[in-house]
Amino acid sequence: MRKYLIMTLVVMNIFFASRIFAHYLWLSVDNYHPNPNEEITISVGWRHKFPKDGQPRAEMAKKLKLFLVNPDGKKMSLKMEFQEGKGIKPVKVRLKQSGVYLAVLTLSTFVSKTVEGYFYKPKNELKDVIMSKWYETTASAIINVGQVQVNMVPKELKECNYQIIPLKNPASLKKGKFLPVKVVFKGKPFRTWVYATYAGFSELKDTFAWTTRTDKDGVAKIKILKRGIWLIN
Repeated sequence: MRKYLIMTLVVMNIFFASRIFAHYLWLSVDNYHPNPNEEITISVGWRHKFPKDGQPRAEMAKKLKLFLVNPDGKKMSLKMEFQEGKGIKPVKVRLKQSGVYLAVLTLSTFVSKTVEGYFYKPKNELKDVIMSKWYETTASAIINVGQVQVNMVPKELKECNYQIIPLKNPASLKKGKFLPVKVVFKGKPFRTWVYATYAGFSELKDTFAWTTRTDKDGVAKIKILKRGIWLIN
């Protein structure tokens, strides 16, 4: 097995989301370092326990958008299917070009609470609304295809208001080193807390291996405590 650090990122606009809806999305890939034209599988994760917890319900799944950004910065939309009782069906795709790809999952919607429960709709489409808020989340995963220069990193996505941008390629890092990431909101540095963990660290929900805060430039540094799959929130 190749010994690499692999990483999945999830950012949530928590100041627009109510606490009851503070679940988070992430993307899992079965092979983060495939060869060109090798098939990979991308899966959606949801809730609070990484790397596996639950699946979004159908109403939310219909509002999700999944796409790939290739090494040239071009986007390719990916179709997702929802299976009743099983959730979102894993997506299979072949990445033909060598370089750094970014798989991106986005959700932008109103979340409203009524006397009958929660709905992913604005208040003007519902009755007996108790509260209604805008909810926005972005999840992404870095995929290194073929022989990749370790200094290659994904660029900022203009279509995502709130995102985490890795300033180093995780494949270049060893245990004990730091991964710098930049948090931006509408293209500007954002001060916030950043939480990171790796698969296998804990089976408890909302439990992270590393907690830090961004500086005035929106940059936070995460110490790589162990090789493997990491989630940065």
